[in-house]
Amino acid sequence: MNKNIVLDLDGVIADIATSIEDALLHTHGANRGEYDYGHWLTTHHDCSDSDKIMGTPLFWKNLKPFQDAWHQVNHWFSSNYDVYIVTARRSEIAINQTEKWLDEWKIATMPPIFAKMGEKHNIINEIMPIFVVEDNPNEVITLLEEGHNAYLRKAWYNEEYWNELPTIDSLLELNIND
Repeated sequence: MNKNIVLDLDGVIADIATSIEDALLHTHGANRGEYDYGHWLTTHHDCSDSDKIMGTPLFWKNLKPFQDAWHQVNHWFSSNYDVYIVTARRSEIAINQTEKWLDEWKIATMPPIFAKMGEKHNIINEIMPIFVVEDNPNEVITLLEEGHNAYLRKAWYNEEYWNELPTIDSLLELNIND
């Protein structure tokens, strides 16, 4: 039996939205709803605000995992599933912090794989996972079109897709039957 699982990192395992909100509050005095940064997480973009916020190692080091993700990823891994992270982190600073962050939080996965946004499906096609969890609806749509079992993890910035795509609130909702 195939025992591969693919997860996105930011927005699925790491709570990047809360860290961005905290940074926006600190740098701009802006609360969520006052500053739309959802496109930072779902599209290619050039934005001096996002570069300033996410351009330091400290931002990436200070991310916290979702509690359900920490438990479920480690459970799957300890149950002999190969948990792959396929992430669209693009800056060298973010990439360089990824494995350190996983190690510091003791999140057990295969080594992370970095892909450009919109090109993750090429890597995922090679892994042939049981399922994929993403927070980017565009990635989920592509994966579903290619025949993958893919889920959208709910976030405020993807709410318009909750009724259109297979959607989960928590990784704990996903049961694997051996």
